Amino acid sequence: MTAVRASQLVDAYLRRLQIELADLPAAKRHEIVDEIRSHIAAERSAMVDETDAGLMNLLDRLGDPAEIAAEARSGKDGRRLSPPFRHFGTLEVLTLALMLLAWPVGAILLWASRAWTTREKVLGSLLPPGGYPGALLVMSTFHWFVSMAEAGPKWGQITVGAVLFTLSLLLLTAPIGMCVYLATRMRVPSQQQGEIRGSSRS
Repeated sequence: MTAVRASQLVDAYLRRLQIELADLPAAKRHEIVDEIRSHIAAERSAMVDETDAGLMNLLDRLGDPAEIAAEARSGKDGRRLSPPFRHFGTLEVLTLALMLLAWPVGAILLWASRAWTTREKVLGSLLPPGGYPGALLVMSTFHWFVSMAEAGPKWGQITVGAVLFTLSLLLLTAPIGMCVYLATRMRVPSQQQGEIRGSSRS
């Protein structure tokens, strides 16, 4: 996406918000608009490859300007931009499980989900590539290095053994570590956040 196109989308959203908030006191209106503008800037800075779809998803998660204005009038806007709720639904649990056990399917679900940013999806897909199937595939080649090291000096065998042991630990722990990272970074679309907030107040 070009910078001009991105600015147009964001400016249009903020203009709609200002129109919807027109009946509020100026100080309150500026506070809400500035808070949301800062939130948009922070989310955009985390995007590896900003696209029309990614930016539209971001604006959609924030909510319709009319809904934001309605919440502001009723005094319920105080927590709108608080840290995102972590909510493990069936799809999210399935995505994280398949990222470990059936990486291609898990990666597809990860990219289809709106719970993570583009940057987080890229990291989840590449670190490590293939999940546990990929890790086990790499580890299956280690015996070749061991065989080659056996023909060399003792210190070479020890070095190769230590390197392969370290790589094995990294390959076995990296998929779990990435799933933990994705779980802590998960976001819930704005509509679902509203439902969770509503239930917490009742």
